[in-house]
Amino acid sequence: MIAVTAETNRAPFDLAEAESELTAGFHTEYSGMRFALFFLAEYINIFIGCAIGATLFLGGWMPFHIGNWEGFNQVMDYIPSSLWFLGKTMFLIFLIMWFRWTFPRLRVDQLLNLEWKYLLPISMVNLLLVTLIAIMGWHL
Repeated sequence: MIAVTAETNRAPFDLAEAESELTAGFHTEYSGMRFALFFLAEYINIFIGCAIGATLFLGGWMPFHIGNWEGFNQVMDYIPSSLWFLGKTMFLIFLIMWFRWTFPRLRVDQLLNLEWKYLLPISMVNLLLVTLIAIMGWHL
């Protein structure tokens, strides 16, 4: 979620937009349909990132099942797979929008501190852990 938020230049990672807000940046350059297409491209980028996240981490189009609850699982199987996919994607989009509403914008030094001191080591540990799980044959 953090990577998608940073990739789409949403707050708190929107440093390029923060620098241009004194003169309104692209707001003064684009108007009308060009402005609408600019923001449409931003939201399409968010949708694509969340669709990939929903597919990789939330099971994509697969319904939600709980263990041996046959009645519950049969009811979940009646929901079309396209609705499952769109629902999971929209949930992730909601989380990204929630980030924008909640967190203040970061300064450049805070952003670099977050990326290099925290996110990079966490991703390396995650990569090593998943590699270990794959090599040992542990499947959850």
